Amino acid sequence: MKTFLFLLLVGYATICPSLSFAFPGEIFKIETAGKEYCGDFEVAAFNAGNNVDLWVRLDSDTQMTVSLTSNFASGSTFPMFGFFYLVNGKNAAFVGGVLFVDDSYATIQGIATFDKIGNVTKLTGTFIQNEVLRAGCFSSGKFKSVKD
Repeated sequence: MKTFLFLLLVGYATICPSLSFAFPGEIFKIETAGKEYCGDFEVAAFNAGNNVDLWVRLDSDTQMTVSLTSNFASGSTFPMFGFFYLVNGKNAAFVGGVLFVDDSYATIQGIATFDKIGNVTKLTGTFIQNEVLRAGCFSSGKFKSVKD
């Protein structure tokens, strides 16, 4: 199944300096659900029971890493970049995307939820990707973080 996630939080500490924004290094397991399209009449649904496992590590205020392995093994990761906008004291909206050299791409948009001290506790949103994991296929759907 082709699934993908991208998340990036940019500048939260600047917008809300009273919080000790502590996201660098936070890791989330991501579950996706949606549909994959591969050629004429080839449509397959995917969900937490049959999707590709993904993990996201928030690296800095301008970068995150997506991994196909929980230990972020070499060759299973790629960096991502994007923007976010504070919605209120508990949530930020985000949008992002990546374009690879082979013209495969992925985009996301969603909400990051924070606790009282500025840690990201939950990620939810939607994604669209084209040929990121399998040539000739694209998919779209929803994602959410889950306890690993």
